[in-house]
Amino acid sequence: VLVALVLALHERLKADAPMLMRATTAFGLIWAGLVIASGMIANLATGVVVDLYSTDPTQATTVWLAVSPVIDGLGGGNEIVGGLWTLLVSVVALRTRALHRLVNYFGLVVGTAGIISVIPALGEIGGGIFGLTQIVWFVALGALLLGAGRREASAPLREE
Repeated sequence: VLVALVLALHERLKADAPMLMRATTAFGLIWAGLVIASGMIANLATGVVVDLYSTDPTQATTVWLAVSPVIDGLGGGNEIVGGLWTLLVSVVALRTRALHRLVNYFGLVVGTAGIISVIPALGEIGGGIFGLTQIVWFVALGALLLGAGRREASAPLREE
């Protein structure tokens, strides 16, 4: 779904800021890939650890401790790539007046929280704020895009 959203936003925002949207879209697609990779590794590692635990709980713990930083590094430990994408989408949308201003300003906050999650002392707070506010931003963005899509789809009917 994230890939579809990244591409839909690219199509909607590229006309007024083509270069910045190319970079923004690249970060969005990279983020989607990292999220998918992290989830795949977590699913496979969980199965290995669960199977191993019944015969050797100590080794299962060791395996999980080894694989957990990889999972976190790809998609759970910090949110810099998602934060950059959200921040850049919001900057482009503000500059081009393409989406509602409140959603764009909220996106700046969400993106900034994601970016600060890479600072060790602020990682937990930044990541928590990013995760929770990202949900709200996605819902608001989805409502805007669905509303705009309905208006665009019914426009030809009104012209006839």
